[in-house]
Amino acid sequence: MNKIRTVLGDISSDKIGMTYTHEHIYCSPYTSKKDPTLAITDIDLTIEELKSFKEAGGVTLVEGTAIDYGRNPEMLYKASKESGVNLIATTGYYLHDHNPKNIKDISIEGLAEVFINDIDFGMEGTDIKAGQIKCAVSPLFIHENEEKCLKAAAYAQGKTNAPIWIHHGGIMGMEILDILERNGADLSKVVLGHVDRNPDAYDYKEIAKRGCYISVDNLARLYRYSLEENIRVLKDLLDMDKLNRIFISADFGRYTYYKAYGGGPGLEYILKKFIPRFKKECGLSEEDINQIFINNPMNVYGCF
Repeated sequence: MNKIRTVLGDISSDKIGMTYTHEHIYCSPYTSKKDPTLAITDIDLTIEELKSFKEAGGVTLVEGTAIDYGRNPEMLYKASKESGVNLIATTGYYLHDHNPKNIKDISIEGLAEVFINDIDFGMEGTDIKAGQIKCAVSPLFIHENEEKCLKAAAYAQGKTNAPIWIHHGGIMGMEILDILERNGADLSKVVLGHVDRNPDAYDYKEIAKRGCYISVDNLARLYRYSLEENIRVLKDLLDMDKLNRIFISADFGRYTYYKAYGGGPGLEYILKKFIPRFKKECGLSEEDINQIFINNPMNVYGCF
């Protein structure tokens, strides 16, 4: 126990350092055929971006690309080895329209075995292991495939102790937690992502009472989400004394967010620009920042 499962192998949890908890540095979803910016596939540019992250003070990054979103374990291994950044890979499935066609024919236990194998033995025939389980739920309803994945994730967590990260961002947060809890999941090792996509104070405050981690992770997506709104959500959670249940990241899921690809603001943005503003507006100490970006991820991902 107290090891973090990275693509290069398990490391002591106290080596996690400054951590972003939800990014995409290599992926190729089917939707990239219509929107090419969703394909982040130039490994040399990705490595360059990761090196900038490291130079800014970053140590670990949780790579949130699911099986059916164009995950590539070998590329993650290469990126980690050549950049020096710890990468935590993901098993699990994305939204129902991305799922493999045969998912309806797989039992919950069978689906869980896919997740367990990725975590305990290695992904896609390699010995490169995943360090978290991801599920995704539609904004306004829970598709039957998505519910099956939630149940399978709870089962797999019981066998592996791995954390569960949920792509959400609508109105189904409480229902997601109910399904997980009914199926035996430990909510203290569940991260409910994208709460800032629906910044309804009543909703996320009720979710925060359940004991899960709350992820505010759409920073710098100004065309959709105001940074001021992100900080308001974080202030509310801090006022609820949830400092030890907050995750922060940017979910840069397009290559246009990365400086190495000719875009911006780049992975260094949170470290260089957001954190100074966050500290000032919320009156936070360096210890508070370390709690959010180091200790909270260590408590969740140091579970092996």
